[in-house]
Amino acid sequence: MTAFDINNRTPTTPVAVEGPYGPIRLKWHKLRRQPTQAPFIRSNLALGWQLGASLEIDMLATADDRFAVLHDPTLGPSTTGRGHVSRTPIASMSGLFHRDADGDPDPDAPVLSLAELVVPLRRLPRAPSANLQLDLKLLERHALPDSAVADAAAAVAGLADAIVVGSHHLDEARRLVAAIPGARLGYDPMLAVSRQPALRDPERLLRHMERHRTGVSLAYLRFDAIVAAETQGFPLVQRLLDLGIETDAWTVNPGPAISDATLRTLVEAKVRQITTDAPSEIFRLIRSC
Repeated sequence: MTAFDINNRTPTTPVAVEGPYGPIRLKWHKLRRQPTQAPFIRSNLALGWQLGASLEIDMLATADDRFAVLHDPTLGPSTTGRGHVSRTPIASMSGLFHRDADGDPDPDAPVLSLAELVVPLRRLPRAPSANLQLDLKLLERHALPDSAVADAAAAVAGLADAIVVGSHHLDEARRLVAAIPGARLGYDPMLAVSRQPALRDPERLLRHMERHRTGVSLAYLRFDAIVAAETQGFPLVQRLLDLGIETDAWTVNPGPAISDATLRTLVEAKVRQITTDAPSEIFRLIRSC
């Protein structure tokens, strides 16, 4: 991708919306700008990088301890491939493509290694607010080998100040951040919540975050967990801010679950980031609610 990708078009996809407590970043979930798009579209990455967007990709370790930009533990049906990612070497994924909402492969969304996907970013002007979240996915009871950690560090060398490593798996995310000096750390406790129902109580969830807060700058919380805490009169997001931790509300897309009241609650709760597949629509809805 070259700079003409932004200079020759009028950018229409917002990267933030102004709220009563400051701007709320609109993170492009899986690099999507529209819900029907395939994930991990290269031109969306280039555009967002230049516009200053918060961008997110998922990554999984392959059979040869390389990181592939993938969300699911199997290649199908979300890509044109088949087989388990953890049993497939990265070279065998060459020529595969991610599928859009209709199941059609997108030629602008090839299955790539992390290193291959980010190469163009080194040639593009980066807007100051642009950042890239690496959402680390792990198979159950699997730890990252040192060679995979080294692969990620080499892939994003020179980009560390724009990198956020986020995951349900905090210990492994810490290893990645330690290998990428300058990267930030995010923690998604919702897997822990699913395993420990007592953490559905927002005060207990806050205590969980307090115990795990070292180095964490972002908390990724399901939007309905935030709404539930606010409804109970417990300012979970504000209490996290008091700890120096911003909150990302995920995943907020237009539909029956996202009412004006829900959006107002998220905004008033002081979330600093919203994960969405539809940044333009969420921008419009927040502006109008």
